[in-house]
Amino acid sequence: MFLKPSTPGYPQLQRTACAEQAAWGRFRSCGGTYGLTQVREKDWLQGLKAAWARAGALPWLSGPGILIAVLLVCAPFALVEVPPLIDVPGHMGAAAIEAAGPGNPLEQYFTWKWVFTLNIGGGVLMKVLGAQFGILAAGWWSTVLATGLFAGGCLWTIRMLNPKGGHAAAWSLMFVFSFPLLTGFLNYILATGLSLTAFGASLWLEQRNPKARAAMLVVAQPVAMLCHAIGGLLLALLVGAHAFGRAMDELPEGWRWRDLTNRQWLRTLDWKAIGLRLWQACWPLLATVITIVLWKAFSPPVQSMNIWRWDQKAWSFVLTLRDQSKLLDAGTTIIACLLVLVGPFLGAKWRFRQGMPALMVFLLFLAIPSDINGSAFVDIRILPVAAMLGLGLQDWSGARRPQWARAVAYAGMALLAVRLTVTAWSFNGYAEDYNKQLSALTHVEPGSRVLAFVEHSCLDESWRNTRRDHLASLASLYRQAWVNDNWAVPGLHMVVPRFRPGRNFTADPSEFVWSRGCAGGWRRSVDTALKYAPIERVDYVWLIDTGLPRRADPRLQLVWQEGRSLLFKVRRLGIPTWQPKDL
Repeated sequence: MFLKPSTPGYPQLQRTACAEQAAWGRFRSCGGTYGLTQVREKDWLQGLKAAWARAGALPWLSGPGILIAVLLVCAPFALVEVPPLIDVPGHMGAAAIEAAGPGNPLEQYFTWKWVFTLNIGGGVLMKVLGAQFGILAAGWWSTVLATGLFAGGCLWTIRMLNPKGGHAAAWSLMFVFSFPLLTGFLNYILATGLSLTAFGASLWLEQRNPKARAAMLVVAQPVAMLCHAIGGLLLALLVGAHAFGRAMDELPEGWRWRDLTNRQWLRTLDWKAIGLRLWQACWPLLATVITIVLWKAFSPPVQSMNIWRWDQKAWSFVLTLRDQSKLLDAGTTIIACLLVLVGPFLGAKWRFRQGMPALMVFLLFLAIPSDINGSAFVDIRILPVAAMLGLGLQDWSGARRPQWARAVAYAGMALLAVRLTVTAWSFNGYAEDYNKQLSALTHVEPGSRVLAFVEHSCLDESWRNTRRDHLASLASLYRQAWVNDNWAVPGLHMVVPRFRPGRNFTADPSEFVWSRGCAGGWRRSVDTALKYAPIERVDYVWLIDTGLPRRADPRLQLVWQEGRSLLFKVRRLGIPTWQPKDL
């Protein structure tokens, strides 16, 4: 009854036979169906390749490729409730203070004063999101959005400047989870992500709609700078560096550096056209200048010094990728540096428009002070951006052997997968640790005053950071409690403490103590801190990973312990010993 699929000359009978066999459940016996499936698969693959060809970029730099990469980078956050990044709990505690309404105990301990400062991106974003979803969700989403912008802006910039040579894009993404993000510099990451994204958008609009490009840059620069001054400044730096790099690329072919000292050669250039092109590209950058002038005119003064720490700049190369494993982190850093240094000998080079942005960011890292207006580690935040651009914009399309470029791409993807897996595993561990530490708050009465001391991690003892530095700030979120962990630099931060239990025990960094193994034991230990602490003016003393103090204090009653962390309730035994000068 059934005709064989191989019946020659009768394709319509072949289709009928296959249909009848399908009705009897004999799909596998129908070679025609198998052939059609093969054709569909082949057509699908060809369609995918055609889409990549139309995109004019490597697959991982196509629209879907960038989206998938950003989702993978953000995936570890799905494992946690509180992002385990050092400063993020501090941002969440500050957001709880800002959101405190009438009747909230936090109102008697703190005041929130909005000021015009170039460091408010995370606070504004948490306020907007917190009004709808709550502070806990706002802290999570703010961190994920900032991380996504950071990664996506990096890839979009590579796509626009190096679409067919960005084989090292995966190496660039390794610097997303680097010092500034792992330290929880939320304002900076948000501003830098906006800057990279706006820079990519400016490149995309440059030929399509110059007026829209100018309008976008005029708006984006103040927004990015309000998030964070240095992160926002990168947008103007990148746009200007690219414009000058492009001007150098457009010089007559075959020019050499020594030609720039040849007056006759210089006279052959159309300086009017060059200047007009630079002006058209760079005039929107006046928005950055205006923003800085307005900030200087209307922002409250900050009493602090600008300090260059050259040893810190040197250590930046070691600490930029510090995370869980010294071997993995140091190895990644060394290989990334070798790619930048050895790549040109393998044919992977930069045109000026590709190399100038990375070079200018690196020069900014060298020139900028380490401490500015009360903000520390300013320079080390910039180095990962220089690494991202230097790696991603290195053009491997001209490599002497195509297999070298493919090897760089596949090795980068494999190592990125390893690092993201380690990051996800570490996030799960940090989440468990945070839950254990925060269980102490179940013993704290709402509205209490909690004096916290947390043992600060140091490189001498462990490569891995515990990231508990600002965990105590969550007492303000979960128990509406006063805690001495908030940032309160006048003119820089919006939190103004009302309750001041004693000199040097009111705000950050009064919560930090160090173990005896750090810095030769000369830094403040928990015993030294408790010796001078105004214990009689608070309700609880929370020791996070400090161990039991050497000297017992009859005023401290242990109510909770988890490993080396302890919570004491304060018993008032007599007349307070504090003096008016201590307030």
